[in-house]
Amino acid sequence: MRVWRVGSISMGAALVFLGAFLLLSRFFNWDAAFIMAGWWPLLLIILGGEILVYLFLSKQEKPTVKYDLLSIFFVGLIGTVGIGFTIFQATGLMDKVNRWVDMEEQTLDIPSYEYDVKKEIKRVVLDTGSHPLTIEGTSTSKLSIFGTYHAPVVNGEKVLQSPEDYLFSEVKGDTLYLTLKRVPHAPNPLNTTNEMNATVVVPSDVQLEVSGNYSLITMKPRQLMNNWTVSNSSEMNLQLSKESDILLSAENVNRLEGETKDWNMVEEVSGTENEEYVDHKYEGRPMKSGTLKVGEGSSQLTISNAEFLKVTKVN
Repeated sequence: MRVWRVGSISMGAALVFLGAFLLLSRFFNWDAAFIMAGWWPLLLIILGGEILVYLFLSKQEKPTVKYDLLSIFFVGLIGTVGIGFTIFQATGLMDKVNRWVDMEEQTLDIPSYEYDVKKEIKRVVLDTGSHPLTIEGTSTSKLSIFGTYHAPVVNGEKVLQSPEDYLFSEVKGDTLYLTLKRVPHAPNPLNTTNEMNATVVVPSDVQLEVSGNYSLITMKPRQLMNNWTVSNSSEMNLQLSKESDILLSAENVNRLEGETKDWNMVEEVSGTENEEYVDHKYEGRPMKSGTLKVGEGSSQLTISNAEFLKVTKVN
């Protein structure tokens, strides 16, 4: 005589329903996680219905429910997984997990920025943020920013949609202020870092002041026709052309390389003796200062508070 143990029918029905849902999800592109989160209450209905049917059909005066412990265990396991998916959805964690799964690392073009520097703009103040940057001089009146960035892309949605996403710009009086922002970054388990490599083209006849925030800067001033200053860079690569007409001043540079034979060096000072040098990681090191004249030296380019300065003359 067969003994009906409550739970065996529930487990069988649960597996049939779950298998059917998962199979249909392959054909109709249903979200399997959504199915797991939404269908698990059906398990309770099936299990409760099985108990009621057992009690109704039992011929005993005081029927005792006999459970199939293994089946109850699997039903409880599947229900627990479903409850877990429900909690994930309610807290928003499921959406984040889906974004992490769909995430793809790509290198994309940053939205280009262009500003017509009119005669009333006499000065440009540029804060590089933490990005490596290339700064070039141009004979035109157009200031432009372009380049690439590396960031995760989810479902084709780009992190940078417009210049405002990575750049703050403001005109005050005769000065244009520019600040490069950090590329938006969403926490993810891979700990990927969003990086941006930009080029800023600045009219050569406008005064330029650059705050490097101890980042890598490559500068190509070309035919400079105004005074430029760059402060607080970790590494400064300066490329000068034969047509350059520049008086280059280096102030408080830890290491100087490249075209050094024509430098007029002054007395070296310690990082602790220079009150203007605010980065104390170079305290006690001798800092180099000097001048280099290229051409007639009509315009001045000042590099201050740099860990490394390399000067190269290109054709």
